[in-house]
Amino acid sequence: MINVDTNDLQKLYIAYFGRPGDPSGINYWLSRSNESITLREISNELSRQDEYTKYVAHEKSLEFKINKIYLNLFNRKADFDGLNYWIDMVNNKDYQISDIVYNLLYVKNKPYSIDINQEEKDINIIQNKTSASEIFTKQISKSITLINLYKPDSITPWLSGKSFIRVSNFLANITHEKVSYENVKDFISSLSDDSLNILTKSAIEIKGVSLSIPIYYLENRSLTKRVAKKVINITGGALDQSKNRTNIIALNNINLKIMKGERVALIGHNGSGKSSFLRLISGIYLPTSGKIKILVDVYPMLQKTFLTSSELSGIDACKAHYLLKNHTLKGFETFLNEIIEFSGLGSYISLPIKTYSEGMSARLIFSILTSSPHDCLAIDEGFGTGDADFCDRAEERMKQFMESAATLFLASHSEELLKQFCNRGIVFSHGSIAYDGPLDAALNYYHTHDYYRKNVIG
Repeated sequence: MINVDTNDLQKLYIAYFGRPGDPSGINYWLSRSNESITLREISNELSRQDEYTKYVAHEKSLEFKINKIYLNLFNRKADFDGLNYWIDMVNNKDYQISDIVYNLLYVKNKPYSIDINQEEKDINIIQNKTSASEIFTKQISKSITLINLYKPDSITPWLSGKSFIRVSNFLANITHEKVSYENVKDFISSLSDDSLNILTKSAIEIKGVSLSIPIYYLENRSLTKRVAKKVINITGGALDQSKNRTNIIALNNINLKIMKGERVALIGHNGSGKSSFLRLISGIYLPTSGKIKILVDVYPMLQKTFLTSSELSGIDACKAHYLLKNHTLKGFETFLNEIIEFSGLGSYISLPIKTYSEGMSARLIFSILTSSPHDCLAIDEGFGTGDADFCDRAEERMKQFMESAATLFLASHSEELLKQFCNRGIVFSHGSIAYDGPLDAALNYYHTHDYYRKNVIG
C-alpha cells in the first residue's frame, strides 16, 4: 500500500491552485490510499480538475503555466535553465504539467543546473507554506461554518470563492519566515467580514455507547440458535446469543461529539444502524452501555404514525401536540386552522384517525410536525409525506423546516437531499461507525471503499 500523507497532498494543492487543500479534498485522496494510488497519479488527476483547467490555467501559454507553478511553490518565476528544460520536455518527451509538478516536489536531484542557495530558499518557502496549509485545513475542519466558507462560488462554471482568493493571497506572502499557529488562526478569524459562528458548544456527546435489543421468540430456542450461528448477516447488527434470549447489537461502541449547528448525514446500508442511532439520540432507546449526554432538545421525525390512539380525532391529535409543545391552548385555534389549510383535510379533521386513509394520516402528521421550527431535528428516510398531490407543497415546507433547524441529523439514501442540507457525513456499518468526516469524503468512502462492495452490492 502506498503511504500518501497530508503533507504531500498540501504541496500538490499549493502547486496547482495556490491554496491549502479543503478538508473534503484532503480526505478524499486519503480515502483512496487503499487503492495504492501514487502521488504522480494524484498529480495527474488534479491537473485535470476544473479549478485548474477552467480557472487557473484556462487558455494560458505553457510558459505561463510553468511560471505559475513556480510562483505558487517558491514565490518566484522559473529560472532560465529550468523553464527551457521543462518546455523542451513537454515538446519533445510528451511531458505533462502533472509531470513537472511531481518532479519539482518529489525528485531531489534536479535534471538541470540550479543555484544551491536558490534551491535552499525554495525548499524553505515550500516547507513554510505547507506547514501553514496543514494548520489552516485542520482548523477549518473543526467548524462546519468555516468549511462552508472555504468553497468556490460555483463549480459549473468554475468560479473561485472570495475565501479561496484571500487564502491564496495569504500563502503567496509566506516567505522564508515560518508562520506561527497563532498567525494562521488570526487569519482564519478575519476571513469573513461578519462574525463567524464557530461551533464551540456540544450538542450531543457519546462515549463508548452500545445498544442491544433483546429478541424474544416462541420457537424452539436450541434450533433457532443453531440456525443463527450458520447465517452470515448481510445486513443489520451482530447477533449476541445468551442462554435465555438473542440480542441484536444495533449499535456497537459509538464515540461521537456533535457540535451545535452541525448538519449531519447518516449514511449506510439497510440495517447499518442509522435508525437505531436516531432513536438513541431522540431518547426512544436508552444505551445498553456507555454514556450519552444530550445538550439540545432533539425532535424526532422517524415514522408517519401517531403516538396516540387512532380512536381520537384529527383535532384531538393537533391539540395533544400543541399542549405538549406550548403547555397551554392559547393560540390553538390559529394553529388548528393552519394545519387544516396545509393538510387539505377539511372537515375530515373532526373524524377519528382510524377512518383516515394512509395518505390522509401522513398529511396530518407531516403538517403537525413541521408546523414550527426546532433546535435539533432527527429525520429518518422512512418518514413519508403522503399523497402525490401533496408532495410539492410538502417538499417546499420540508426544505424550510430543515433549514430552520440549528442542528440536523438526516438519514437518507438520497445523496441529492444529503448534499442540500448536510455538511458532515457519518457512515455506519453493522452498528459501528466506519467513517466520520466532511460529507463529500463520507459519500466517497461509501462508494469507493470496500465498504460499498461488501455491504451494498455484495
